Amino acid sequence: MGRVENRFRIDDDDLGIDLRASSVSLGSDGVVDATVVAARLPGAVDWADDPPRLHFRDVPLRFDGATFGATVDDDLLDEHEIDFTLVDHDDVHGVLSLGAGDRLRFVGTVHVGGEPKAWRLDVSIGFGAPGRTPGV
Repeated sequence: MGRVENRFRIDDDDLGIDLRASSVSLGSDGVVDATVVAARLPGAVDWADDPPRLHFRDVPLRFDGATFGATVDDDLLDEHEIDFTLVDHDDVHGVLSLGAGDRLRFVGTVHVGGEPKAWRLDVSIGFGAPGRTPGV
């Protein structure tokens, strides 16, 4: 089995993941709670003190015939606590999926206030399998 790559990418900048500050839990009902914290600030950011984090609370994942996950759109944002935090809490849009090897992944965009264009996010974290850090 291949090694799960933990990553927190904003555009082409891989910030790494702070595994001690990050957590993922998946209930037997398919509801996920996750907080994924980057290990460092993006290189272009000089206006924030703490690294970005991506947060999902009580988000139901469903099987659509191909993947187990959820489309994060305005409807889901209205019903659940989902945000990207870098000083402020910003909405994200994209796809949250659960992959083989206990891998939670989000691919999408966030429009951070004051930035001229949306940032592309690719966040992936392994959790729960033997040999991985407990509590992640």
